[in-house]
Amino acid sequence: FNDPRGGGHFSARLTVALVAAGVVAKKMLPERVCFTTRLVEVGGCSDPARFEEVVRAAAAEGDSVGGVVECCIEGIMPGLGEPFFDSVESMIAHLLFSIPAVKGVEFGSGFAGTAARNHAGGINGGIANGNPIVVRVAVKPTPSIAREQMTYNLETDSVEPLRIRGRHDACVALRGAVVVEAACAIALADLKCRCRC
Repeated sequence: FNDPRGGGHFSARLTVALVAAGVVAKKMLPERVCFTTRLVEVGGCSDPARFEEVVRAAAAEGDSVGGVVECCIEGIMPGLGEPFFDSVESMIAHLLFSIPAVKGVEFGSGFAGTAARNHAGGINGGIANGNPIVVRVAVKPTPSIAREQMTYNLETDSVEPLRIRGRHDACVALRGAVVVEAACAIALADLKCRCRC
């Protein structure tokens, strides 16, 4: 688990298996199913024209930023999913949280929905309702940064400064869209196989 090249257990390199499985999963879904996935926020900025600028500024300071990826899935027939353990939300969220950098998942209007009237995100009671399924994923800033950080050292049993050497992404969310889409496809293919919808 202690890999000086950055290829440890929590590395984004692990997501290659999800992407490969996502390709197969998409072939298992009906042709009418269509994914539209995009990066909608970087470092608190929602203007795509400024994303590169925000990431460059963080990198120049030896730091990193997170982002939000949105996946919209159209063509899912009503009735997919179950109302409890194997709900559409729980199956998709389960796989999305297997992506090492994911810290939050919301469907439809998500947390903002508490102040709004309604936007279920294509799912009611755990079951697809025929509308587009909309899911957004919060991707945390890369923890491996060039800037010095205070961290716990197991060998000395004390908190010490740490500066990580090498090349590290200033924003892994930039590459996250394909991984998020793949995870959603895997969950939907699994649900389809379970209920034969």
